[in-house]
Amino acid sequence: MAMTTVCGNEDESMRLRNVSVYVTLESGEAVPLVEEIELTIRAGAWVNVVGVNGSGKSTLARLLAGLHADGSVGTIERGFAGDVASPVVLQRPEAQLFGETPREEVQFALEWRQVPPERMPDMIERALSEAGLKELADTRWERLSGGQRQLAAAAAASAADCPLIVFDEATSMLDDANRRMVKQMAKRMQKQGTAIVWVTQRLDELEPEERTVAMEGGRIRFDGDSRTFFYGSPGNPSPCEACGLRLPYLAALAAELKKRGRLSDPLPVTEREWREVWGHARSGAGDAR
Repeated sequence: MAMTTVCGNEDESMRLRNVSVYVTLESGEAVPLVEEIELTIRAGAWVNVVGVNGSGKSTLARLLAGLHADGSVGTIERGFAGDVASPVVLQRPEAQLFGETPREEVQFALEWRQVPPERMPDMIERALSEAGLKELADTRWERLSGGQRQLAAAAAASAADCPLIVFDEATSMLDDANRRMVKQMAKRMQKQGTAIVWVTQRLDELEPEERTVAMEGGRIRFDGDSRTFFYGSPGNPSPCEACGLRLPYLAALAAELKKRGRLSDPLPVTEREWREVWGHARSGAGDAR
């Protein structure tokens, strides 16, 4: 059985049905990279994908982007994502940059998407402005920082208003300022209707109510909101730890304080929620929640 790709209407969800990807070893043994994936993504959604190295998250990201690998089986219904491969922003921007400057990179992306030439100038200016690269538009890569090159890759991905963009550990090599900038760009795209697949190992990037898909051993082990991913549900342990991942510092602190009776559900995830918790505590509310 081979991979089947079905292109649907723009208002339909993307669906992966019993999708697996196998690699054949020299011994002839077929080993799964991902196995029996069942996943649905709606238009305009934000989906985090997490997992340890080798868990299959990057393979899943490529499938969602429409970049099918040899050894793929199952059915992918592209739905709103259409029949053209979706842009992917990679961990290392130099692996995907084709132009010589940010302006050339965005233009190349628009040409690849077959945007009419007369529409390109305005679209290029808008993408560069959103990325904070307008003044650096014609600066060659060697004079730009890694973060600026990553912003250029994100600008190129966003320029054509694609229905789906995949960020595959796009912030893992960046400092905090550029990491926030790339995340903010992705959030702006989502507000404008683009579905975002956000692959990351930086669990402090997860927002409590965002959807998080956790991979382990090539399979989806968890699909739910980030707060439940960190802390589990009544009677069930943390899916994060069950997948071999370590809780980020603030989540680990909240879990420990709950054990000691100092915090109650819902446990805080973000710095903003922590400020609310300590604000209640300082006001004499007794229990920190």
